[in-house]
Amino acid sequence: MKKILRINLTDQTFQFEDIRNQYIHLGGRGLSSKIINDEVKPDCDPLGSDNKIVLAPGILSGTKVLCSGRLSVGTKSPLTNTIKEANAGGAVAAQLAGLGLHCVILEGCGKNHTLVKITPEGVIFVQADKLARKGNYQCVEILRKEHGDEIGIISIGPAGEMQLKASAIAVSARDHHLRFAARGGVGAVMGSKNLKAVVIDTGGKKEATPKDAPRFDRAATALAKGVAAHPLIGGLKNLGTPVLVNMINALGALPTKNFSSGQFKFAEQLSGEQLAELISKRPDAQASHACMKGCIIHCSNILTDDNGNLICSSIEYETLALLGSNCMIGDIETVARLNRLCNDLGLDTMEAGGALAIAMEAGKLPWGDGEKALLLLNSIYDGHENGLMIGNGAHFTGKTLGVTRIPSVKKQCISGYDPRVLKGTGVTYATSTMGADHTCGNALPSPANPEYNPSSPTGQAPVSQFLQAYFAAIDSLGLCLFASLPVLDIPELKQHIIECASAMLGEPLSDEYIEQLGESVIKTEKSFNKAVGFDRQDDRLPDFFSHEPLPENNAVFDVSDEELDSVHSG
Repeated sequence: MKKILRINLTDQTFQFEDIRNQYIHLGGRGLSSKIINDEVKPDCDPLGSDNKIVLAPGILSGTKVLCSGRLSVGTKSPLTNTIKEANAGGAVAAQLAGLGLHCVILEGCGKNHTLVKITPEGVIFVQADKLARKGNYQCVEILRKEHGDEIGIISIGPAGEMQLKASAIAVSARDHHLRFAARGGVGAVMGSKNLKAVVIDTGGKKEATPKDAPRFDRAATALAKGVAAHPLIGGLKNLGTPVLVNMINALGALPTKNFSSGQFKFAEQLSGEQLAELISKRPDAQASHACMKGCIIHCSNILTDDNGNLICSSIEYETLALLGSNCMIGDIETVARLNRLCNDLGLDTMEAGGALAIAMEAGKLPWGDGEKALLLLNSIYDGHENGLMIGNGAHFTGKTLGVTRIPSVKKQCISGYDPRVLKGTGVTYATSTMGADHTCGNALPSPANPEYNPSSPTGQAPVSQFLQAYFAAIDSLGLCLFASLPVLDIPELKQHIIECASAMLGEPLSDEYIEQLGESVIKTEKSFNKAVGFDRQDDRLPDFFSHEPLPENNAVFDVSDEELDSVHSG
C-alpha cells in the first residue's frame, strides 16, 4: 500500500501516512491541487511558513507506460497568488513511486539551509550551508559525489534562495541533466522554506506495481505502439520542440520584440533545423535525448561547445521564442548561453525572456543585445537591483519600469504563441487556473482537425475548455504532453490509457474517465482561486492584444468576454 510522506522542516520530523479515501485515485496535478486546496489557507502568504509544497508522481509514474515520469510540484504561487502546479520530466517521479510514495508534502520552514534525503527507511535532515548560493549545476555535482550516481535530485539555484518570483525547481534526469518545474515561482517557495535540495535514494527499488499486471502490460504495449506510429513523433524525435520555431513564425504567431510582431526575420537561425545542424558539429552533443525511462519520443537535446563541454540540455521552443525572437536575439548560441544561465540560477526562461524584452522596451538595454542580456542575468548572483527585477518576472519588471505593454495574465508571462493568431490558446492564457500557461491547453492547428480555425473570434471557448480538462488529466496521470497528443487524433489510444489506469488502480473506469478526471481537477483549482478572491474579471488578456494589430496580418484578439466567461461557467 502506498503512503504519503509528510516532512516538517520546522522541527525536522517526518511521518508516513495512510492515504485518505479522497486521495486514493488521484496523482500528479490532481493530487497536488487537492492537497493544497485542503491544507493551505487561500489567504496565506505564499512565501510564509503556512504554505506547503506537494511533490506528486502521476497515477502511472514509475510504471512501464511510455513517457509517464512527469513530477507535479504543487503549491500556492508567489507569482500569481493562485493555486499552482508546475511539472517536470526526469527520473524523480519514478523514483518516488518506486519507493511506494503517493506523494511528499513539505511543510514548515527550516532554520538553516537544509537538505532532505529520502530513503526506503525514512528521511535524513542534513545542514546544507555549504550549498548556499551554489548554482544548480554545481549543486548537483556536489550531491552526486556525496550520495552516488543513482540518486534523484530536486534543487533550487540562487534565484530560489533569494525568493525571486520567477524562480524554478530543478529535477534531475537519469543522466543528471536538468529538467525544470519552471512556472509560478515554485522555486521561491522552496527557498522560503530554507530547503536547498531533496535527494532521493531508492535503495534499488525501481518500479511501481499495477494491481492487474497482465492487463496493464497489454494496454501499455498497445499504447506505445500507437503513439510511436503517429507522424508527430518523428518530427519531435528529429528536431525536438524547436521544430515549432519555423512553423509558428510562418503562422505569424512567433513572439517578437515584446509581442509587437508575430514574425522574426532571423527565425531560421533559431529553428530546430539550425539547432540540429549545430549539434551535428559538436562533440558529445545529441540531437535526440530521453529525459526519462520509457521515453520513445526523445524530444530533448544536448548542446555542447566546440570542446564537448555542456552548454545546456534541453533547449526548448519556449526558450527560443521568449529569450530569442521576443528579445530580438537571433543567434541560437547566445540563446543557449542565456538558457544555461537561467538553469544555473534556477529561473523560468519564459519569465526571464518576457522581463528582458520589457527591459529592452524601456531602454535598459538595446534590442537584440545578447551580451548585455547575459550581463543582466549574471548580476542576479550578486543581488544587483536590476538583476533581481528581472528575476521577479515580466509583470514586476514592467510595473517597475513603467512599461504599459506587459504580456501577462494573473502576473504570469504568456508563452511562445501570440494569442491574436492562436486565439484558442489565448482563451487558455486568459482563463487557466494557473495564469497564462500554454501547457494548460495549447490550441494549435492540426491536420487531424481541419475544421478548426485557430484565428476565428468565435468557437474558441469550447476548444480551450476541452483542452484544459484534458491536459489536467494528463498531468494527473504523469504523462508527457507530447505522448498524449496522438491520443487526440486516434481515439482508440484513449482506451489504452484508461485500461492502464484501471489496471494500475485495480478498479473499473468509465469511457469518460479522462474527461471526468480533468474536470474534477479544474473544479478543485477554481475553488481555491475563488477563495483567494479571483473572479471572471481576472480571466482577461492585457488590453494591447485587443487594440494593437499584428503588423503581418492585422490580427487582434477579438474573442468576446462572454465567450471567455463561458469556459468556467459551470
